[in-house]
Amino acid sequence: MSSSTTLIIGIVLVACAVAAVAYALFGSTAPRISKDRRRGSTAVPSEPLGGRIYKMFVDAIDLLLRQGGWVPFRAAELEGAGVHRPASVVLSWILIGSVGAFLAGFVVLGGVLGALLSAAAVPVVAKLVLRRRTSKRRRKFENQLDSTLRILASAMRAGQSLTMAMASVAKDAEAPMSEELHRVVNENRVGRDLVEAMLESADRMHSEDFRWFAEAVAVQRDTGGNLNDIIDVVAETIRDRSEIRAKVDAYASEGRASMWVLMSLPVALAILYSFIRPGYMNPLVETTIGRILFGSSVILYGLGYLWMKSIVDVKV
Repeated sequence: MSSSTTLIIGIVLVACAVAAVAYALFGSTAPRISKDRRRGSTAVPSEPLGGRIYKMFVDAIDLLLRQGGWVPFRAAELEGAGVHRPASVVLSWILIGSVGAFLAGFVVLGGVLGALLSAAAVPVVAKLVLRRRTSKRRRKFENQLDSTLRILASAMRAGQSLTMAMASVAKDAEAPMSEELHRVVNENRVGRDLVEAMLESADRMHSEDFRWFAEAVAVQRDTGGNLNDIIDVVAETIRDRSEIRAKVDAYASEGRASMWVLMSLPVALAILYSFIRPGYMNPLVETTIGRILFGSSVILYGLGYLWMKSIVDVKV
């Protein structure tokens, strides 16, 4: 088999692995309606063999997760990232992606070690993607909070209660604010205390500002007062904090850019040398001293990333 054919097969397998993980994390969760049901047929549609095998595979993974007690992707973690799929489904697609990555690594790299590293990279990348989506979703929630509180105050001035105002705002708001408000309202409708539901939402989104709002509602309920004015004060405080946070992020953006430039330089130079002079980097993986230096460099590379990230990650 020629090198070009091997490279093409490896690229196809990597693309399949990436597609499997992407479908598990970002695929549509809307239920499909069969053609027989749309046409009004009374015949029970037969499930394809592939669908039955996949369902058995997912059920087996779900059983293992329940018996083992350890879940690599917890439901709270998936909810925080906006992935509305069971952990068993996500894990099944990640396993499929890992198998594809293993085959791709074996074909391209020509060894079991490279194949194992490729397979292990799939769940690691999935975990990093989930964390990034979670932080992005929480940041968007914080940005929506100021305008949401102002709309809540206006709706309450029009005569609505707090629960009714939250329900009406949730219909028109964008995710993730709409999802969190819908959840708070639905939990309150089934008998849970409104403040407790709001505090849990604040913990889930790691929002100190929304916690302030929930505590202000609790204080107003115990001591009395005009809730509209309290919401206005909370919204103004949140807006001032958001302005300070935006200024700090702008000042730290130069440091973050420098961090990414410094982190990308070693990788870019290694790729450049590999193309300019093939075999130039081989001593790093073919000799004992080279492997020691390469492993030490990877460890120092990771420590440098954590150190620079702690410097530019300013908490407000």
